Amino acid sequence: MLQGFRVLALGLGIAAMAASGPLMAQRAQGYVQEVQGNVFGQVGSGQPLRVDKGQTLPNNATVTTGPQSYAVLKFEDGTAVLLKENTAFQVQNYSYNAKAPETASAIFNLVRGGMRMVTGLVTARNRDALKVGTPLATIGIRGTDFVAELVNPLFIQVVNGVITVTNAAGTVVFSAGQAVVVANPSTLAGIVPLNQVPPGVLQMPNYPLTSVPGPTPSGTPIGGGGVGVGAGTGIAIGIAAAAAVLISTQESQSTSTHH
Repeated sequence: MLQGFRVLALGLGIAAMAASGPLMAQRAQGYVQEVQGNVFGQVGSGQPLRVDKGQTLPNNATVTTGPQSYAVLKFEDGTAVLLKENTAFQVQNYSYNAKAPETASAIFNLVRGGMRMVTGLVTARNRDALKVGTPLATIGIRGTDFVAELVNPLFIQVVNGVITVTNAAGTVVFSAGQAVVVANPSTLAGIVPLNQVPPGVLQMPNYPLTSVPGPTPSGTPIGGGGVGVGAGTGIAIGIAAAAAVLISTQESQSTSTHH
């Protein structure tokens, strides 16, 4: 019987470690730096909940801004994103290790609305490491500052650096000072004069974005999404600990019986 309890405790301990591993690997590497007005967040298909300043951004998180609202997101490599009103933005996958920058990867999605992005170190070793998907085209970032807004068509303005715009029609490279329009997913992106951009489009809230790298502050994840050591891990560890106590009790009773 005692040997059986030892096996049970060992098995539960291994299960606890296995449960904690994936969750620890999902540590959020981005957070909400600023919010104004009505901003909501959800992870996957979870329930949207109000977002507060300082909350973290796990992968598969979507941030949505309401009318007359905005949000600023910051990531560990220094990348900063400003979301204007009526915008939905998804952190599909973000991974950055300052000790191995060549492995960095950032995939974001502009689902609707408008955003400004200032990139950090994520593209320092791999210029294709950061991409922003939209329904009309994918924006490749090569270290830059740009604005994009979906109003069907998609408009983009390159403030600094270089971007690529890719869809079914092909890939086009654009540089600082150029404005871009993408009419639909099968039409090649082209240059458009700024005076032909509709009023209000590509105009962002007046918030200074900086690309200073830094660790993500500890905070609750948006939308109640679990990262780090979650409840499931705690339960598994707790069960293993309880089994260990049971073994200790059994060993004590066995010793008393023999004496």
